[in-house]
Amino acid sequence: MDTSSPPRPRIPRNVIIVAFVALASGFGQDLITPVLPGFLTLLGISAAGIGLIDGTLQGATSVFRFISGILSDRFRRRKPFVFFGYALSSVARPLLALAGSFSTVAALRCIDGIGKGTKDAPRDALIADDAAKESRGRAFGFQRLIDTAGSVFGPSVAGALLILLGATMGTYRFIFALAAIPGAIALLLIWFGIREKTSETRRAPLPIAKLPGAFWVFTIGTSIAMLTKINDSLFLLRAHDIGIPLSLIPILFAGFTLLYALLSYPIGIWSDRVGKAPLIAAGWLVLALTELLFSFHPGIIAALALFALFGLFYALTEGSGRAIIADLVPEQTRGSAYAIFYTLTGISVIVGGFGLGKIWDTVSPTLAFQISAAGSLIGFLILVSLFRKRTPVIA
Repeated sequence: MDTSSPPRPRIPRNVIIVAFVALASGFGQDLITPVLPGFLTLLGISAAGIGLIDGTLQGATSVFRFISGILSDRFRRRKPFVFFGYALSSVARPLLALAGSFSTVAALRCIDGIGKGTKDAPRDALIADDAAKESRGRAFGFQRLIDTAGSVFGPSVAGALLILLGATMGTYRFIFALAAIPGAIALLLIWFGIREKTSETRRAPLPIAKLPGAFWVFTIGTSIAMLTKINDSLFLLRAHDIGIPLSLIPILFAGFTLLYALLSYPIGIWSDRVGKAPLIAAGWLVLALTELLFSFHPGIIAALALFALFGLFYALTEGSGRAIIADLVPEQTRGSAYAIFYTLTGISVIVGGFGLGKIWDTVSPTLAFQISAAGSLIGFLILVSLFRKRTPVIA
């Protein structure tokens, strides 16, 4: 009797290329993300303004995720949308080095959001198209592992520069300009590396109205939970309130992102074995606990532990959430399904981010985090109730 374990499923070529595209682009993005709150603070922009800028990016992302996802199904092509989206972001990010006002930053973040939105749904559909259904969690987990590595290197470089050069306006602008390099690398990888199926081999798309009910309940449940999720910028501002210097914020961001990266792949493999829904629900419970404890103004050591939990939340929900959508819908509607999911959850993030920023400014950060914790707990309960029965797999 052969007692050897079955061979490990092969990760398809396109998944590997997309992962390293995301590594390069993520490096550029996260040179910027953890230092942007400090830069905006030096410009004199309030927490509500920071939340609005973040919401502007999220809003543009949501709209163009919807458009590009549906169009990628309609034209039965993924690569052109992925390339164009990464190209917009690769141009907008380094131009922040020239920004000097709220309106300019908001406009550039909006363009970045358009790029992010244009590539996100087609990119995820491209991964789902190439990955076998029994190893989709592994494929998305691998992509998140490599992608998130860029989000470790980026803040680490940014933090080192802030420590060496000081948290000055000139240093921030230099960091933004550096984002041009990884952006160019990402575009070269897409152009020469991705090989997608020809449009003739894909089935014609189905109407959006024919998306399965299980997809809709998952999407609506997640959108409700997203209404009160604290965004990353406000998490980083809270860390500064607790006493962590601005120059060390990127290092903190890199630390929790490293944990997220290291856990993404094993959790993706685990999700193929035990199911994706339980891990997603558990992630929202972890987030509720993290937000509640952050509301009590913990010390620096406790804050580091909470950022680790924040990374665990992302590892439990991001890859599994994207993989479960591919499980729930037919192949020819995946672009549209990702588009709808990203759009509805993105709208929730915009509304919630601005609202929580206003509560932060007008009442207190404590209340903002307490509301977030309550909302995440409600999200956990909704997702548990939705998946009490085994989620059907379409393809």
